[in-house]
Parts: sequence; C-alpha cells; structure tokens
Amino acid sequence: MPISRSVPRATLIAVTSLSLLVGGYAQADDVKATVEIQPAGGAEMSMDYWMGSDAVRIDISQGQEVSMIWTAGASPTMLMVQHAERRYMEWGEQQFQMMRQMMQRVGGGGGESPTINVDNIRFSPTGETETIGPWSAAGVRITGMESGDENTIWVASDLDVGLFEIFARMGDALEAMQMPMMGGGAGGAQAQLLRYTQMTSAAGLPSGGVVRVDASDENGATTITLQSLAEAPFGDDPFVAPAGYEKMQMPNFPE
Repeated sequence: MPISRSVPRATLIAVTSLSLLVGGYAQADDVKATVEIQPAGGAEMSMDYWMGSDAVRIDISQGQEVSMIWTAGASPTMLMVQHAERRYMEWGEQQFQMMRQMMQRVGGGGGESPTINVDNIRFSPTGETETIGPWSAAGVRITGMESGDENTIWVASDLDVGLFEIFARMGDALEAMQMPMMGGGAGGAQAQLLRYTQMTSAAGLPSGGVVRVDASDENGATTITLQSLAEAPFGDDPFVAPAGYEKMQMPNFPE
C-alpha cells in the first residue's frame, strides 16, 4: 500500500484525534482555518482545514505535504494526495467496506462508539485570561467527562466560530471511514474520541469560539490552538485532485 509508507501513521492518528472537539454546528459556507497541535509525547504539527457545504480537506505539512479530502453525498469519497510525488489515491464505499471487514477479522472493528453522559459535564470559569493569536480568551475548565481527565478550553467571546465548530464538520467523515490507519474501529482512538460529538449539548457551554484546548490524561498533555480563521468563498475548488496529478491504483486487501 504505497501511500501508507509515505504518510506517518502517528500523523494520521493525530488528525483523527482532533475529533475530540466535535459538536453540533450550523454550517457556514466556506471556512479555512490553520490549527497548531502539540500532541502528548509527539512533535508539534500545523494543519490547514478547508470546509465547504459537503466536503472537508485537511492539509498536513509534517515531513511531507499530504492532503486528505472527504466529500459527502450518496457516494462519499476520500482522496489521499501526496504533493511531492504529484499523485493521489481515491477511496470509495467499496474500499471503506473492505477495510471495515479486514478490521473485523483482526478484532478492530464493529460495535458502537462510546458515549459520555452530558448531564455530568460542568464548565467552570478559571478567572484566567490570555491573548491567543489575535484573540483575547478566558479559561474554562471542563469536568465530569472521565476520572483523571483534565481539560481547559480558552474561549474568545467575540468569535462565533472556533475549534468546536471547525471539528464538528469532520464528524461524519471520521465516523464513516472507521479505518485502522486512522485509529478506527469500536476500540480505536477514532471511536473513543468521537464520543465528544455530544459535548455541545451539555448545559452551560460558554458562548463564543474556542481558540485553544489544553487536555491532559494518562498519556500526557496535548494542546490544540487555533492560529487563523477565514470565512469567505474559495477562489478555486480545494476538494478535487490537483490538475496534472497521477491517480494511483488502489491496493489489494488481504482476504
């Protein structure tokens, strides 16, 4: 499977891990955001997110420039684009289904994603303020999720769109793919983190846009920061394979 040798597995799982911020969102038209991630025990990375009415694109620049493009609809597809090699691979429902079957054979698929009890979630202002990028933000601690987890969000009251809204638009794509290379499956990182899609239905969620998340668990501390945000129509279509790129043949999966 040529593309998996070029894209670090840790990078793909880190992309999936962003879905911990997923929540309900009334979608705007076109949104582009740059997000910086400092994962626990890993190297810092920066990612660009492009979001249209029915598509999501993630640009990763860690070692190699790679884009993942998800398009929803009756026949959803995912493109994995390698810019240095000027080539791409296209996944459709047939490939998704084959991957899910392979996961089930190895014990990594099936089952329901975990859930959280939103009635237990509490948001408590810390009284701290910080300047994060161009925004002034207030600290809010989240409790009631899991024993031992510590989460603080930083909210800019003058923003309507923030990290929660941005990653909300990744939810359908992540849930549909459920791929092992992205930590998918009922017991994988993807399914574990998709439970946070319920977060925005918790009572007391502060108004405004989340511009930073400080999360800590048994694996260490992770920080996710919104660097820039633009809401404007895209000039060119960012959700198609670039002109002149070669389409790669899909790999054969083991029976």
